[in-house]
Amino acid sequence: MDKPVKVLKSKSEIRRFFTNKIVNSEKVLIDGKKMYMTVNKIDDSGKEVKHKKNTKSKIRERRTGMNQTLNFPNDINYQQTVYPPLVIDKIEDSVSVKFMINLLTKYGLKDPVEKFTTLDEVEKYLFNKISSFSKIEDISDEELINIFHTIQVWGGKGGRLIYNKPKLEQPSTGGRFHENFDIETYRKLVQRCLSFEKDGDWVQTFSKWTFESHKSYCKKEGIKGGINNFNISFSTKHVRYWLYNKLEDQSLPIFDDRIRKKFNENEGNNLKNNLPKHLEFYWKQMIEKSKKEDITLKQLERLLFNYWS
Repeated sequence: MDKPVKVLKSKSEIRRFFTNKIVNSEKVLIDGKKMYMTVNKIDDSGKEVKHKKNTKSKIRERRTGMNQTLNFPNDINYQQTVYPPLVIDKIEDSVSVKFMINLLTKYGLKDPVEKFTTLDEVEKYLFNKISSFSKIEDISDEELINIFHTIQVWGGKGGRLIYNKPKLEQPSTGGRFHENFDIETYRKLVQRCLSFEKDGDWVQTFSKWTFESHKSYCKKEGIKGGINNFNISFSTKHVRYWLYNKLEDQSLPIFDDRIRKKFNENEGNNLKNNLPKHLEFYWKQMIEKSKKEDITLKQLERLLFNYWS
């Protein structure tokens, strides 16, 4: 049995540090040296609460290909008090955002961020705009589409496929947007955000609703509707903004492909993004981590994204 090289005990928990990976440990850096840490709680009587083996959980873990916990980076200062802007905040400095602006204008669409100089300004505008709505019936199709374009451009080059796939021989007005976009699907997603109430397993419910905005998922499930060439990296950007109307800084975070790939570089992580249960797992782990660090989901998401930028 491995013996810890260091033990730290407080009133509420015991942290043990090992040179080798053991069950329920997470990788940490101590004075630049890689170690593995376990954390056990201490109950009100002063006794240590040890991890119990859960056979069913292990079987389910093997089936899903996911850990039951997500290993977060340990060298981030999660207690930063200021909500930081993106690492590349100026629109003129963002190659990814400028690509999207050029793409939309090439297809005769208006630049939705032309009056802004930074992505932070765009973000604040979207939060304020979306917070002003009370019900879906008050929002015209034109306004919904303008907000859709703004979020796509803010999100960067990864949002291009709805505009240019399948490939066009010659530029045409709107590109492929009008054939890929489905206003009724988007209106339904927005309506679900604006009328949202925390009821039952609401994270699981919203994971399913988010996937139901993807044409590829709808076709597989035999459901009508869906937006073509729309994926989890961008549907969660839209959910994050529209849910701000109800949840504000605790809105469900973006499941960006960069975040997923960087998480998976941490030993023990195996995040996937092709099923609702994968999104549900990510969201629930982010909620748990935000509570542990006593910070908002908005703050946690930004700290992680900037850390990996």
